[in-house]
Amino acid sequence: MALTEEQKRRIEEEEKKHISTTAYKDSSIQSGKAKHGLPALLSFFIPGLGQIIKGQVGKGVLCFFGVGIGLVFLVIPGVIIWVWQVADAYNN
Repeated sequence: MALTEEQKRRIEEEEKKHISTTAYKDSSIQSGKAKHGLPALLSFFIPGLGQIIKGQVGKGVLCFFGVGIGLVFLVIPGVIIWVWQVADAYNN
């Protein structure tokens, strides 16, 4: 049974769609790994920077000032906020 030109064109289009979505999924998985570690590392050194890099500017600024105020007035709450925001930058 021979395929018509229309059928061949449809098959080629479906193959292109499948290849493009598979390539997108693979690249997002690989880049997803990098999207967690770098913001967490940056947040470890500068509180809130990881959230800012991920686009959560308000949350990053609040973390920065929250850690700063917490460390100045009460050391333990500042450390707790610092550890939380590093974990948040990694997971969120």
